[in-house]
Amino acid sequence: MNRDDIMIYCAKHHYSAAYASYWMDHVGCEACGVPSEPPHHVRTRAAGGSDNASNLLALCVKHHRQIHDIGDERFGTKHPSLINKIVRAKRAPAVKAGI
Repeated sequence: MNRDDIMIYCAKHHYSAAYASYWMDHVGCEACGVPSEPPHHVRTRAAGGSDNASNLLALCVKHHRQIHDIGDERFGTKHPSLINKIVRAKRAPAVKAGI
């Protein structure tokens, strides 16, 4: 996706400028390097996760599906370069909706 496509997608899905910026800066999957889809929230927004870079992972379709299928921590053990980021995001304090 190009920058305009990312901005349109983020506006349509009510994602923040921080989310869009992260996606534009991370166009390759952090697990394998192939083109990424919309970034994954380690802690979901519904659970108080933010759109900050510390809570996002750029993942390809395959790895995004895998992280949802097996869970963040198990995914992290399969991809050791990402485990510290996943653990920190899970431990971060939740944010209140609308902040």
